[in-house]
Amino acid sequence: ELAPDSPVAFHLSFYYDPFGWGYRPYEIGWRLWPSYYSSRYWINDPWEYRLPYAPPGYRWIRYYDDAILIDTWDGQIVDVIYNFFW
Repeated sequence: ELAPDSPVAFHLSFYYDPFGWGYRPYEIGWRLWPSYYSSRYWINDPWEYRLPYAPPGYRWIRYYDDAILIDTWDGQIVDVIYNFFW
């Protein structure tokens, strides 16, 4: 069993970029196109991945190997965990 503060990386299937663009690291405060946070990219059970709580109107999404917390109203990035998936 992992300690609560242990770094964890989860393996998921291949990531499909909605525009076919390559990876670029996004930062807090940037805005994403709605295609990047459509339901196809939602992390439906953040608790399973030990991600922090996402308040109403926010959603954890997968972007390549990163987990990004997004404001679903305007696409603003609120939090980023780089290299979360492999």
